[in-house]
Amino acid sequence: MDDVLGHRLRSAVQALLDSLPLLMDDMELNFSDALVGGGEVICELTELNASWAPLIEADALRFVTDTPGLRTPSLFSPATPRMIAAIDAQPPEVQHALVERAAKRFADHDEHTPNPRSLAAVSRSPHRPEGPGPATPTEASPPASTPRPSEASRHRSR
Repeated sequence: MDDVLGHRLRSAVQALLDSLPLLMDDMELNFSDALVGGGEVICELTELNASWAPLIEADALRFVTDTPGLRTPSLFSPATPRMIAAIDAQPPEVQHALVERAAKRFADHDEHTPNPRSLAAVSRSPHRPEGPGPATPTEASPPASTPRPSEASRHRSR
């Protein structure tokens, strides 16, 4: 994908995230109902081919679900419909706040390309959070002086 197209798609996702709260208010829709078809409208407004609409909606969905920490390894995960239902079950003001926060995070997202070495370090880090939900390194791992359970059992078996 070239830089120009990438920038246009990113702008389209931003436009969708920015417009969702207005659409939710004006038409009294929940998050998922406002999202469906939003990509097509944004494609039309930004003169992108409508074939990009599902990708734009998926990226907006990913960012909204990541905002409160409802992370899933894939949009095709069985957890995704449950995450969407959990967002839709919230009161309208909570849904609006969530989408607005996601739009702000998306706008503030750093677009620099990470150093390949730092990507490798993060992917190999034993302090990388695992599982659902947000975790900080202190929540995801024991203090350095405490051996991990797998390490403790290895030490005992030697």
